[in-house]
Amino acid sequence: MADKVDKLLEDYYSGVIDSQIFIRKRELKDNHDVDENVGGGRAQNKQTREVDNMIIRYESDIVLKQLYWQVDQIKIIENTWVKERLPLIRMHYDRRKRATWLVISRSMNLSESQCRKEVMKFKEVLTDKTSLWKSQTPNMTNVL
Repeated sequence: MADKVDKLLEDYYSGVIDSQIFIRKRELKDNHDVDENVGGGRAQNKQTREVDNMIIRYESDIVLKQLYWQVDQIKIIENTWVKERLPLIRMHYDRRKRATWLVISRSMNLSESQCRKEVMKFKEVLTDKTSLWKSQTPNMTNVL
């Protein structure tokens, strides 16, 4: 379970989830190979509403909803967390910076053990407050 939480937080703070959302939207935008003319005759009075169809695809896509849901859950926990400790979480989980515990502790003016405890508390709150790690899938009806 801790590996899933670590992976999710690393993806979130490194910008991977945002790029996954962007890529998924691109895939849905470019994927329109649906032939609605099943009968083979000429289709008359057929209206194409590209923007409406794209919005419907975005709202009905399960993968996109799950990505947005994960981002929303992390943001909710961040908003309830101590604002002075959020940079510590960001520095630890951002893969682009690769900060060590020593660098993090010096920049936050805390001991290394205190920094580790703060990260563990954040992970515990995230796993307790959300149902991300349970075997059932979250209700995705009103995510977007």
